Amino acid sequence: MYRIVIMYIIFILSLCFSQIKVGDDAPTFFVRDLNEKKFFLSDTLELHKPIVLSFFATWCAPCKIEMPILDTLSREYSDVHFYLINVSGLTQGSAKLKEDPIKVQNLITKLGISLPVLMDKYGKIAEKYEVKSLPRLVVIDPEGKLYYIHDGYKKGDETKLKDILTEFANVKE
Repeated sequence: MYRIVIMYIIFILSLCFSQIKVGDDAPTFFVRDLNEKKFFLSDTLELHKPIVLSFFATWCAPCKIEMPILDTLSREYSDVHFYLINVSGLTQGSAKLKEDPIKVQNLITKLGISLPVLMDKYGKIAEKYEVKSLPRLVVIDPEGKLYYIHDGYKKGDETKLKDILTEFANVKE
């Protein structure tokens, strides 16, 4: 009985301390993009450039507003690597929401997005980045540390992202 109580306490403590937070090393992952090309975040981290990850789904209305804005920012901040991560397997109520790559491609085409789209088919990357709501925006600094994490999107949120990206650009100069 004593051993079970100790194991339970350790488990609870590990949950408390396992949350990702600003300043942590960015969790790495391997995934395929929308065209089935392999993508390793670790390769991009080795370039020592800022990275913006935006987790989205085709059914997410705020995501559809944020994605074109990120696409525009990617042209303004060409030194920053931007990636959209399509999340499948999120649970809503008792249903697991699966994303169809054809629907994803249709949405990207409809919105005129040119950003790379990574396919998180099983929701494993979303788990690593503790995605609970969409969109989830994550900025990784040139040293591979989590610099900014933001859930949801409302008009004007891009101002904070611009400030962060401008800060990175000024440090580089």
